[in-house]
Amino acid sequence: MNDQISSLRTPQIDANLLDEDFNSINWEIFSSIFRYNYSHLIHLFKHEFQLFLRVLTSYNTIFSSRYSATIGQQLLQIKYSSLPLTRYQKFLYLSSFIFSYIYEKFLVDYRRLLPFQFLYKLLLFINFLVFLHKGKYINLFERLTRLNTIHNHLPSLRILDYSYMKRELIWHTLNETLGTLIPFLTSLKIRTFMRKYFSGIIIKQLEQTNICSVCEQTIVMPHQSIGDCKHYFCYVCAYSLIQQSCPICFKTIDNIKPKEFSLK
Repeated sequence: MNDQISSLRTPQIDANLLDEDFNSINWEIFSSIFRYNYSHLIHLFKHEFQLFLRVLTSYNTIFSSRYSATIGQQLLQIKYSSLPLTRYQKFLYLSSFIFSYIYEKFLVDYRRLLPFQFLYKLLLFINFLVFLHKGKYINLFERLTRLNTIHNHLPSLRILDYSYMKRELIWHTLNETLGTLIPFLTSLKIRTFMRKYFSGIIIKQLEQTNICSVCEQTIVMPHQSIGDCKHYFCYVCAYSLIQQSCPICFKTIDNIKPKEFSLK
């Protein structure tokens, strides 16, 4: 029994996107060859190289008697209903590459042809709407050649398992929660609050040393508080503590001044 079952819309769209992604990856790998030597060739002949890679890929995939399908179709186990392709179909398939090459290199930046670009994009949009309605011919090449996409074999019933999705949702929720809480918990005000009420219990009480109590680095340009608090910190750290509590004695710092050391 050789009944041909037309492919669903989703596999056809996914196969088309997979082909585009493969072309992008193929171009990145190819262009990396000239990254350090002859890089000017990539800029001068970018579109020619891309056309060459697309033709080379087609020759080893859809034009090959072994595969007779694009990369995306092979991954999703779909194919064209009429295989192998006739000469006319191969000619139109290659012509679509040449048209894309001409369009991307000469027509995209040519302002006088903006009406043509509008008509071309409108035609693609209308073709896609018809595809969504009827489920056939996702691109103009398939519509011109009347190539229908079918499954390689009868689709089997799939049992969906949502355990992986549940783990991903839990992980992303936990990640977003920690990303929100950690900056809040590590802020200076929270650390000062914790030291004030839990000093000596769960947090070690701070003492004045040559290490800044704010940035926990060696004090640079020491400045101290003007008022009851005589503790000193780095200039930048002390400046950030103005109108806030001292992290050591928890007294409010109104202003700062350079620390004066005795020569005794």
